[in-house]
Amino acid sequence: MSRTRLPALSIDAPARHAALPARLGTILASHTMVDVYAALVPPLIGVLQIRCDLTDVQKAWLLGIGSLSSGLSQPLGAWISDRADSRLFGALGLLLAAVCLSCIGLADSFASLVALFVVGMIGVGVYHPVGASSVGQIADQLPGRRRSLGISFFFVFGMAGGIAGSLIAGRVAAAGDAGFDLLRYALVPGVLVAMALHLCIRRVPHRSHGHDLITFDEGELARRWSMIVLLYLANAMRFTVNVTLYFLAVLWAEALVRESSPALAAEAVVKRGGEIAGLLNALLIVGMAAGGFAAGALIPRGREKWFLVGVPVLLSPAVVAWGGAGLWGGYACALLSGVGFASMIPVTLSLGQRLLPHRTSLASGLMLGGAWAVAVAGPRTAQYCLGTLRWDIEQTFLFPTALLLASGLICLPLSARTLRLTAHDDAH
Repeated sequence: MSRTRLPALSIDAPARHAALPARLGTILASHTMVDVYAALVPPLIGVLQIRCDLTDVQKAWLLGIGSLSSGLSQPLGAWISDRADSRLFGALGLLLAAVCLSCIGLADSFASLVALFVVGMIGVGVYHPVGASSVGQIADQLPGRRRSLGISFFFVFGMAGGIAGSLIAGRVAAAGDAGFDLLRYALVPGVLVAMALHLCIRRVPHRSHGHDLITFDEGELARRWSMIVLLYLANAMRFTVNVTLYFLAVLWAEALVRESSPALAAEAVVKRGGEIAGLLNALLIVGMAAGGFAAGALIPRGREKWFLVGVPVLLSPAVVAWGGAGLWGGYACALLSGVGFASMIPVTLSLGQRLLPHRTSLASGLMLGGAWAVAVAGPRTAQYCLGTLRWDIEQTFLFPTALLLASGLICLPLSARTLRLTAHDDAH
């Protein structure tokens, strides 16, 4: 392998070190904001079904369409952003998400709901690779070149936004029309943060300084790309588990409400179920944030392989146990499930950027959106299990459990030697 060690990149050199904390803080705040909007719709799916007269199949497809829109837009937006050498897509994505997803209550049909949701999730998608790459580039300038830790903070701040969005959605579900009327005003802070984000990151470079000097021999390059493929497939499974559990959380909560209060009307069931689902989704995200931060902060560089394999395998029982749990048991299982499927995502994001140091936005787009696009199949497969195979809700949790197990086992062929090489590169 032929490699050239690169000097640290330069970001607005005269006041570089003084500007880094403010830039990082702005990006982290923007990630919180965009994930607030992204988390609004899943807990509201039962209420939206009634408001927009959706069938069960349309309800299942809606979350999948959102995943597909967000996922496909990420690598495409990253590629265009790299080609144009522009960070504009970060602010533009946040702007689209803020306007469309905060106005989701304006939808009165499946078509209008899809239009608002798809455009909003495209915004969520194009934001993420730009934001993740910018954090990685800036954090690499901190003492110790803390790319992995910076990305973990990025991940955790996004999870905080997801928690807030899920809890807000639960309150909107309980408030009905009044909640949706107030929700549209949530676009204002998103627009303001988008403007601040653009000013903050517009000059952050896409690639390491001297990226054109990086060379790998064919064998090393093929090895790195094969690992990118494995990490991509593992993340695709993890994100499919994520979206499937968002979908099943609503159905599980509604089933629990019907079982405990069989006399309730359908509208009351979905409202109460939406509140419970909002808390379940928030607990999923708490688990995701805690696991992601711990992984980024504690796993030694170059030693990631057995964590990538072991964590999903060890925590997969929490997913299958959720299906048969009571309310409080379901809350505990949601928390552990979040750790199980999400704690390794920031690790794979950092690894992707280190494996392809000359294509950090592309690596980020593949690990995030490229993998997220596959999650479109999750809710629809769960609905197939429920409707066509006639599985009950407890049995249907076997599907995400199997995916979580597979996401760990597929990482077994990762090359420990190449991981150690990327750790060496990252440390210098």
